[in-house]
Amino acid sequence: MNLRKLTIAIGLVLIAACHHGPRQFRVTVDPELLRLSPDQVWARAEDFYAHHKWQRARTYYTYLYENHPNEVLGRRSLLRVADTYYEQGDAVNLVEAQYKYRDFVNRYPTSEQADYAMLRMAMCSYKQMERPDRDQGKTKEALEKFTDMLRTYPNSALKDEATARRQDVLDRLAKHEHLVARFYIKRHSWNAAVQRLNFLIDTYPNYGDRAGVFYDLGTALHSLGRKGEAKLYFERVVTEFPQSDYADRAKRRLGDSNKA
Repeated sequence: MNLRKLTIAIGLVLIAACHHGPRQFRVTVDPELLRLSPDQVWARAEDFYAHHKWQRARTYYTYLYENHPNEVLGRRSLLRVADTYYEQGDAVNLVEAQYKYRDFVNRYPTSEQADYAMLRMAMCSYKQMERPDRDQGKTKEALEKFTDMLRTYPNSALKDEATARRQDVLDRLAKHEHLVARFYIKRHSWNAAVQRLNFLIDTYPNYGDRAGVFYDLGTALHSLGRKGEAKLYFERVVTEFPQSDYADRAKRRLGDSNKA
């Protein structure tokens, strides 16, 4: 076949394709779903969920929600779709879960489970928090979401859990500030350390290592020649945290100060 004939043949094929138009694709549904009642679909989904077959369960929950969005099982299914992503637990699925929980709250703000959805939204950020010595973007995001949940549903039965998780987040942020302050101390950047430690004390009053903060602040102040202020913090370590690892060290610093 010469080039001219080949060109004509290709052209005829293209014309024929245009004549028949684009192929039509139809979304297929598992035939089993069509044979089951909504209650039966829910029961199957719950069974898959109980056996940690997240993707299979999600197929059934999605079918229920898409076909019965204004019914009880439909609403519960949207929440369960979010739960399946949450249970898978990796970063990509947690982002998807957070989106689905937000969708549930936006669609059904008066639902009895809206507080649960908001708590889980916060938990998606909580599960992605970095260590205290790394970036705290997700930690701050978790704090914002726990705070929103507690503010929106102050009488929620989930209040205690949300409050405890929120305190964990605050401790993580406080630990980050403490590590930064100690970095400054190692570099003898005393003023920067004092500023950071004072911020920590004011912002995170329930931080678990306040004994360490007071000792470090006393150390930084003493190095700046502010020995009277330093002495007050060493005394607080001894009197407020006598069983801490810093108590004996603070006593020695006080003894050195008295000798001087």
